[in-house]
Amino acid sequence: MEITSKIRIKDIAERAGVSVGTVDRIIHGRGNVSPISMERVQKVLDEINYTPNHYASALASHNVHQFAAILPMHEVDSYWARVENGLLDGVRRFNDFKISFKVFRYDPFNTESFKLECQSLLNTCPDTVIIGPIFNYSIMANFTSQLDEKGIPYALLDSNWPEFNHRIFYGQDSLQSGAFSGRIMSLSADSSTKQIALFKVMGEGRVASRQQMNREVGFRKYMEVHNPDIEIVDVNLYVYDKKGMNDIMREFFTTHPDIRLALCFNSSVHIIASFLKEEMPDHPHVTLLGYDAVDANVQCIKEGSADFLIAQHPHSQGLDCFRSMFNSCVLKMHIARDHYMAIELLTKENIDFYKD
Repeated sequence: MEITSKIRIKDIAERAGVSVGTVDRIIHGRGNVSPISMERVQKVLDEINYTPNHYASALASHNVHQFAAILPMHEVDSYWARVENGLLDGVRRFNDFKISFKVFRYDPFNTESFKLECQSLLNTCPDTVIIGPIFNYSIMANFTSQLDEKGIPYALLDSNWPEFNHRIFYGQDSLQSGAFSGRIMSLSADSSTKQIALFKVMGEGRVASRQQMNREVGFRKYMEVHNPDIEIVDVNLYVYDKKGMNDIMREFFTTHPDIRLALCFNSSVHIIASFLKEEMPDHPHVTLLGYDAVDANVQCIKEGSADFLIAQHPHSQGLDCFRSMFNSCVLKMHIARDHYMAIELLTKENIDFYKD
């Protein structure tokens, strides 16, 4: 129960034989209390089954709680723009409390950019950190170890690293998501299917995140079990060479005229769909699967140049992650560690009803 008109701080102080100020410091975690007084007050609190009013305590606090997030650079309409908007909505929903929030952005294909932004973030001495994905394990391990040493709790968004000491995770189960895409591709295949094209948007010789890597692992494992005779053909597109992307796709579809199924594990499926529509309009239809209901992908689904999107509510990820970290770090509430988003399949028939 909370302190009510029947059970006041003054009543607790009298029963414990301490001052009202001592009870107030113990209830609100302000410290500077002797062990004997702490024991006396806690005994009374246990007897009356006292539960603190976390919201009232946080509102009464004079401390400004500093949140920081480090996210990949992104365009206005992108998966990460929606995640960031969700985080900002979380900040606005708790604007009655003393909160500051700063976002640091890094180039997802440049590890040095991530390291520099991590250091900039640490220099601000935040109280709580939210981390978007990074591919490099050693750099991520170094960053999180510094947060652990400083006692700064942190959340992971999109990519889960179970081996780290994060407080909260929000995102899909990437291995299961990849397996799900394998099932959809398998259902779309027929007896003539010999190959499936896997498009990867690369930078510095790799994809942008661990999430994409794990999706590919889940996909390949599914295909090995259920369709071992179908060959998966990798097609690498390089993010810093826009013209080169078209050259690569033109050569690929010319030399692989029988390809009828293709997918990619990020939000770039519209690049492939738009290329086929604009530059190879006479090419037989290629069933395309991609990720994320960004506007460009949604348009491709609606016009039929792409067929499937796997969505994961990026705005809700950001909002719910911020809310959980606020509840855990500011209100001191117990919050579950891992929160997995739904793996949702969108098509032309249902995409108008998808709400993020």
